[in-house]
Amino acid sequence: MLTAEASVETERASRYLDQLCRHAQQMERHPHYRQGARGGGGTHKPPEVHHVEWSDTNGTVLLSLGQWTLRATPDALVLHIEAATEEDLQRMRDLIAARVEKIGRRNHLTVAWQQIEAPSTLPGVGDQADAPHQKELSHAGGMTRRWTVRAVVGAVALLVVAHLVLGGSVLAASQWLGWGAGAVVVAVVVAKVIGMGGFVAHHRRRRSR
Repeated sequence: MLTAEASVETERASRYLDQLCRHAQQMERHPHYRQGARGGGGTHKPPEVHHVEWSDTNGTVLLSLGQWTLRATPDALVLHIEAATEEDLQRMRDLIAARVEKIGRRNHLTVAWQQIEAPSTLPGVGDQADAPHQKELSHAGGMTRRWTVRAVVGAVALLVVAHLVLGGSVLAASQWLGWGAGAVVVAVVVAKVIGMGGFVAHHRRRRSR
């Protein structure tokens, strides 16, 4: 929705609010009254009024062009309008400004509209919408890292067991190969086991960062 606002300086804001809403109510109840309405200097037929309600400080008028709200403060009458198209918003600006200036001509009331740019999204909505997806990605990433670490640890454990079995077999057969060759093979097995343990520790440190 396109929106515009105006603050009309006056010490009789509540009185003008009442006059404007009563005028809109007459247009709602009596179509012939609406047809004879003037304002804005345009050739368009005045908009239909669907609903009007007001108090001493606030008023709401639902039109075929959009919505008009009024708020009376001690020193100003605040006008706020909403419309779906730029054309409808402009028509509402012209009609309302003409009516306000007509009933307030003795006090030289003037209406200066300021169009408000509506945000494309409400603050925080995009972040809230993306939060579950980000949590899912984080959870999936954590699961992947845990399974990777487990797979590496499992593979290294199997290799260690295999080398230990090999070392045991070599020791058992050392009497056939000679103690020198057996010692060399055992040293190689121990070195591999230590290297694999260091690799696992390094891999887990990198994953934990």
